[in-house]
Amino acid sequence: METCVEASYGDHHYLKVDAVLVCTPTFTHEEIVLKSLKKGKAVFCEKPLALDDEGIERCLDAAKKYNRPLLCAFNRRFDPGLKTVKNRLDSGEIGKVQIVKTCSRDSPKPSLDYLKISGGIYHDCAVHDIDYICWILGEYPESVSSFAHTHFEDIKQLDDMDTVCIIMKFPSGTLATIDLSRCAVYGYDQRVEVFGEGGMLTCGEQRPVGVRAHNGKGTTAVPIFFSFASRYQESYEDEIEHFVNVCQGSEECSVDGSSILAVSKIAAACEESAREGKTVYLNWGKEQNGVNGF
Repeated sequence: METCVEASYGDHHYLKVDAVLVCTPTFTHEEIVLKSLKKGKAVFCEKPLALDDEGIERCLDAAKKYNRPLLCAFNRRFDPGLKTVKNRLDSGEIGKVQIVKTCSRDSPKPSLDYLKISGGIYHDCAVHDIDYICWILGEYPESVSSFAHTHFEDIKQLDDMDTVCIIMKFPSGTLATIDLSRCAVYGYDQRVEVFGEGGMLTCGEQRPVGVRAHNGKGTTAVPIFFSFASRYQESYEDEIEHFVNVCQGSEECSVDGSSILAVSKIAAACEESAREGKTVYLNWGKEQNGVNGF
């Protein structure tokens, strides 16, 4: 799983870099991605690729121009449980999907220094749920509505929100709801429920140890994972392994450029809905007809 090669010439040692992992603050992503692609490097970049859609398009165009892999890190696609939900949906196990619900609540509350450079709750948090829902359904929403509120004064000073609800309606008739919070005191709360005509699939909160104790005083269990790093550790590992395989030519990049841009546009539409108090309708056109990228 090497992505670089060391070479020796006389007394000098050189490191040939084949790939770059961009895990820096959001505002630095576009510049690093573009420079790396121009140098002929494969690029793994934490979402988002850039601060705006125009920047994302520049990154995607550069990846095509220099013919190098560019993986935007939507790690939930690689989570074993969430991936299993998609596989079982694709098998037709519960028939036509009618409702999808996701819950994503941060723990601990992010620092103010991070929130200042995060891009806001819609582009920092909601994009993961939006991407996952669109990925498992294989389509993009035709309309979105969102409500938001700010309970924390320090977040309010940033003109950001800490509590969000989103409703998306898809061309197939499927409805999806997303529940977001910047702070759950009991741990990193992540849940998915998919309801269809033939039943329901769920992927619930995760714990380091799944054992529960039942006695005369009630039921106890170890707390759910405290933060994203522990909850999604396995998905991060699988995501990096996938990227290395892409670099070595044994796998195709599983996150298509058109879906990266689409998710950003949907997140922006959700924020517009919350700030302006209206439903926002999305017109994808022929180039993005609801299935491209998935």
